Amino acid sequence: MNNFFKKLPYKYLFYLGLPVVITFIALAYWQFTSYLDVEQQQNLYTDSDTPTNTLVSEISLRKNFELITIQQELTHVKSWFVRSRVNNGLSGYYLVSAYKDADSNHILINKGWVPLSSELNKIDHKSYDTYVGILVDYDIKPGIGQDDIPNSDFLFRVDKNFISSQIGAELPPFFLQLTENCGENIICINNEEQSEPPHLGYAFQWMFFALCFTFVILRKNKLI
Repeated sequence: MNNFFKKLPYKYLFYLGLPVVITFIALAYWQFTSYLDVEQQQNLYTDSDTPTNTLVSEISLRKNFELITIQQELTHVKSWFVRSRVNNGLSGYYLVSAYKDADSNHILINKGWVPLSSELNKIDHKSYDTYVGILVDYDIKPGIGQDDIPNSDFLFRVDKNFISSQIGAELPPFFLQLTENCGENIICINNEEQSEPPHLGYAFQWMFFALCFTFVILRKNKLI
């Protein structure tokens, strides 16, 4: 086997090219799985025309992207602006608020987009009779990135553990993203209009690169 590799006319191309090909294949796989995730999400939006009536205490029994309605009296706990959110090309924030029911079951609600000129203390945080929206997974904190600041009115991401520590209470496995009746001067987030990159196209692109580079490596070393 060692003699086989030593006889390759472009053995260094073979050694260095193999990790590159593996990287291209991994990128293709990542983009393809991202495409499947987006398709699943869109199918759930399409299939969930009628919201499921749910209590805050029952959210753990629901599914990600499920359309629900909550008809409970909730008490406002705290609100934050999530930084660097864009709507129709305009910079702004997402307004997220923690509420609790009469039994102190807590829920986090993403009410929607507000412009940069918004002030947290001037927004009406009153409770509504009905909340309609989809359940969404929390953001995953990256290994490298800005940490959220305790006792601040601003967040970099919707981090379950951080927000739970700030309100001193456990949150359910999903937060609620409102799809209607988001509040005065708050624009509801329309997930069907969110711009998604062409994951499937990227998957084919990276796989094409992998095949082309593999062909060059094998051809140069006279293996095909």
